[in-house]
Amino acid sequence: MRDAIAWAFFPGIAGINAEAETKGSSLKVSSLEEVKRHDLKKYDFLIPENEKLAREIYKSFVEKVQQAYDAVTDFGIVAEMAKKGLLDSETELVIGKPIKVMLSLKADSIEEAFERAGKPAQIEFKYDGFRLQCHRKDKQAWLYTRRLENVTSQFPEVVEIIKTNVKGNNFILDAEAVGYDPKTKRYLPFQHISQRIKRKYGIEKMAEELPVELNVFDLICYEGKSLIKKPFKERRALIEKIIRPVERKIVLSFAFVASSEEEAMKFFKKSITKGNEGIMVKNLNAPYRPGARVGHMVKYKETMDTLDLVIVGAEWGTGKRATWLSSFVIACRKNAEFLEIGKVGTGIKEKEEEGVSFPQLTRMLKPHILSEKGNEVKVKPLVVVEVAFEEIQK
Repeated sequence: MRDAIAWAFFPGIAGINAEAETKGSSLKVSSLEEVKRHDLKKYDFLIPENEKLAREIYKSFVEKVQQAYDAVTDFGIVAEMAKKGLLDSETELVIGKPIKVMLSLKADSIEEAFERAGKPAQIEFKYDGFRLQCHRKDKQAWLYTRRLENVTSQFPEVVEIIKTNVKGNNFILDAEAVGYDPKTKRYLPFQHISQRIKRKYGIEKMAEELPVELNVFDLICYEGKSLIKKPFKERRALIEKIIRPVERKIVLSFAFVASSEEEAMKFFKKSITKGNEGIMVKNLNAPYRPGARVGHMVKYKETMDTLDLVIVGAEWGTGKRATWLSSFVIACRKNAEFLEIGKVGTGIKEKEEEGVSFPQLTRMLKPHILSEKGNEVKVKPLVVVEVAFEEIQK
């Protein structure tokens, strides 16, 4: 759908769109900046000076469509915007309709995290909970997960707390819901609290047995005004003004501004002793980018160990990865039986010179495919990979 909208409502691109050079008015371009300076509605197709530029232009068109979709999560609305030439304007956020939340990049070291986010940066606890975007419009409230699932009815206590402890009538908060033991008050791993997300019955009893604390770390919209273009430090300052913290109910994410690796490492160790996963490192001047993985927000977690696991299945990719196997199903061995324990794709490269790659694994696995169903394949358990993991969940 995303690509179809880009093809339908942007000029064709010679070298990308079939028959683009035979239709209507054209514009020759030598850079992406030149494309941005022109009113594209006047042209039926563009003629880039080389294939590389053609790909860059097409990617820029697709990114505009994707950014609009991440904000409104409705391709119908995005198509109407594209048809009217409004994708360059700021997409209006709709309270009550979920958005794609901004995602973080992973850093292998605190030094790398600072390289991406810059110095100074805000350092926050990285909680072992689940993402929750909290919407309020007058007397109504909605809660959505990272995958845009509506979980309002599953967390009535969270709905009540954002109505009573957040100043304002119209807003969208970005937060992490973290489970805790009601007796010891200690945080619990995500696997304990995850069962609440799908629960439909006995919700009040489960809320007592598996309560959550809402850790608020960003503000996307407030009193009808989008804040996604405001710098993070301004959004954080506003959060601090509008939230009345109550321990084990609603709090601001625990954070401070650091300028050195030593400060960040000390904070990291403190986070781990509190039972958290690690830390987040955030650019103080960055906007909020719905749905994007950018250097504005970086997570750092320690890798505990590695396991040697065998690939028993995979999925054919999409787009430019259509000819490659990806999302590999991995299994461990118990006697003569192979037990599937998850999927892996992170860390695998597109270019072979960079390390273990999708083309390499595809060549190794393709001769050993046992069956195919749709885009899913099962393969003989022959190829063993070393997988780094952070925790094992029951």
